Amino acid sequence: MTVNQSARNVRLLIGGTDFTPCLISFQGSDSHLDQSGLITFTGQILLGKALGFTQSLDDRKNPSAFCRGKSVTLDIADINGSLKRHPRGTLRLLTPKYDTEKQQLTLEVADLITLLNFKEPTDPDKADNKDEFGQNASEVIRKLLVEAGITSISGGLPSTNYNYPLNLSGSYLASVGKLLYANNRFGWIDNQERFRISLVDINPKSSIVGLTEGINELWYRRLGGAESPCEKVKAVGTQMVTREIELESEITAEQYGSPAIIDPDFSGLIVINKTTETQALRDEEWKTNPNIFGIKTITEKPWGLIVPKVFWDRFSSPPLFKLFEAEYRIEGSHYENEGGKLVQKITYIHTDKSQYLAEIEEARPDFIVDKFTGLVRTKEITETFTYSPKEVILHKITETKELAVIVLNGSDENWDDWQSIPEFFTTSEYKYEEWKEIDKYTWQYETYTLKPLVKTEGGTSVEYPEDAEIRSKQKLGLVYDSSEKRRSNSGQETPPAAERRPTSKRIEENPVTYTALFEDPCSGNFKQRERTYNVEFLAGIKAPWASFTIGNNTEANKQLEAIARREGRLLRGRWQGQEMAGAIPNSLLNAYQPLFGVNVTEFDGTVQNYLADGCSWVVTAQKALWSCDGIWVGESIAAIPVTGNIVITESTLSINGAIVPGAVITPEGNAVVGNVTITPDGDTIINGVTLPADGSVVIPGVVTLPYTEIEVMAGGMALGGECISYAYLLITTTAVLQGGLGIGGGCIGGFSLSGGMGLGGDCAGELLSSQDLDWEDFSWDDVSESAWNALQSSPTWESVTWVDADWDRFL
Repeated sequence: MTVNQSARNVRLLIGGTDFTPCLISFQGSDSHLDQSGLITFTGQILLGKALGFTQSLDDRKNPSAFCRGKSVTLDIADINGSLKRHPRGTLRLLTPKYDTEKQQLTLEVADLITLLNFKEPTDPDKADNKDEFGQNASEVIRKLLVEAGITSISGGLPSTNYNYPLNLSGSYLASVGKLLYANNRFGWIDNQERFRISLVDINPKSSIVGLTEGINELWYRRLGGAESPCEKVKAVGTQMVTREIELESEITAEQYGSPAIIDPDFSGLIVINKTTETQALRDEEWKTNPNIFGIKTITEKPWGLIVPKVFWDRFSSPPLFKLFEAEYRIEGSHYENEGGKLVQKITYIHTDKSQYLAEIEEARPDFIVDKFTGLVRTKEITETFTYSPKEVILHKITETKELAVIVLNGSDENWDDWQSIPEFFTTSEYKYEEWKEIDKYTWQYETYTLKPLVKTEGGTSVEYPEDAEIRSKQKLGLVYDSSEKRRSNSGQETPPAAERRPTSKRIEENPVTYTALFEDPCSGNFKQRERTYNVEFLAGIKAPWASFTIGNNTEANKQLEAIARREGRLLRGRWQGQEMAGAIPNSLLNAYQPLFGVNVTEFDGTVQNYLADGCSWVVTAQKALWSCDGIWVGESIAAIPVTGNIVITESTLSINGAIVPGAVITPEGNAVVGNVTITPDGDTIINGVTLPADGSVVIPGVVTLPYTEIEVMAGGMALGGECISYAYLLITTTAVLQGGLGIGGGCIGGFSLSGGMGLGGDCAGELLSSQDLDWEDFSWDDVSESAWNALQSSPTWESVTWVDADWDRFL
């Protein structure tokens, strides 16, 4: 073979400094197309000492010239002598290595993806998609690329919608690659240092490089080490289903006990506690705020367990065992607008008034003359939370307020000094909690509590003033009660996780699979094992109601179909692929992108088509070469004039002895190729016009695939039945059940067409009144003719009008 490897002008700049005189060689390779979703480049530049070049190549003596990340640009001359950027000519320096004996410097270089692929998320929110309403894949990819340090982006970004948290892990760029792979794309860096996104299409395409075996190729040989192809290629993944759920709910629970706890004269079982909890409550003061979630709890108890016995004598016939509301509790949780973390929780508790008036009733029976039963608000609990930037709880403050009369109860208060009952709110407890991170593994928990003096240890033994107002202020004043400090490196003092706003959506996992079928040209049972590819980040789907059924034509199914077909075609194309190499043509300098098209004219004149995968590059002062692993995607068939010796058999069409690929023979004996129909007598028909076979009609050239990809069309099935009852003049009643089953087939492109099946039948049963009866027990001659005619015969496939079946309802 003859390859033009003549010297070319080159230009090498490192950090803007011209190192062209020192360039000995440049070489590197693209990565192969794989499941990473990224095609990267790594290479080496060898520099040597040059006359007149004043800068030192020793990175110890000239360290600033060879810093990591320095820009490296390489230009080479085209066939016209004009300098053009090499297809992989915009790179970044990774590491220098100087050889003191040879006085040569080796530079490891790579593209921007390799340089920045170490960057991993430090804040999960920067990488994770937590928006329950969904984000477009392009938004997520752009965000991740910017976080990785890449801002120049071009190409067809996928539009897949993700309406669930992606929980990305690893580096930013690795996550971008996974997203691109799931959408049948790959990312790469072009020679303008833009992040390009390209769709993967393992099909013949226009070639930008043409080689002729023995003329302008450096080598052209069979590709070794490729994985064997198979008939079945599966792509599997998990589709995340966001299903709407009803937040509002009501739960009721009852506990039973003996009525003797109220009145010893009674026995048996009664309801002693009934709790009804209602969630998603919109209280009157909260209903306009969507960031508040309410829970209402009503507790009912027998009247005798609610009202203290001191008041029973005021009722002529107290309803001791009848259920009444003993407590009414409303809990309101306030959440952030962004993030939905719990900021504050307020709980209002209402209890029966008689419970806190019992002590006063015993002390001054004449003091309470007004209404002394009924629910009133007696307690308020406010919990406030503070978080760190990492969404960890740092502080929690709990303030409890109660009616002053409740706090003073049990403190030997002299109620004779009071003119009115102190039914005002006062703080009954103040609790402060703090979590502090000492180091990566150690947390410290610290808390202290303030309480009214009368509730502290020894608070009742203090001598208080005789004036009721002054005495109450002293008793109700907050003082230090207790504190505690703990530290642990075993996780015992780790702050609790942040509570978040309840969502009206539930995320479910739905496993999905797509199987691509490829015809094996070899018959027999010794087949290759099927391949399975796992795909992350499939498109989510929203189920608008609880019983919504997910079909098999969703975006996720389409993603898996594209991946299964892609991987199956890659297996086929690499198995029969070729390695090839040649000089870098102008077309590569102007239009390079991974998987570009290459056609090779072989010795026998056939033209084979390939996609260039894993390209390698070499540039020296004497040559500029490229090589690749060619993925075989078909053979080019030239245009064929319809003239000369035309022969049509039962299965083939040949013109001048050459079989025309793709020809279909009709029952009439015509051969159809595209829009051209050729009759047995040699005439040609195009769009209904008959033309003579004089060469004026040409069968267009095509690229035939090196394999048959089977198309599967889903069929349908319907099952229905009808029950008809008949009355007879006999002691029994007979029922006839007529059923039918219809199965519609599918068409499997390539070689198979399945048919249909129909089943029908009667099922007759007897309902006997009181005894077993046999056929002979009846006088069948007495049955009227009209009764016999009312019976229907067993249905057959042909007797059913299947076109009237509601197939869509079953599908």
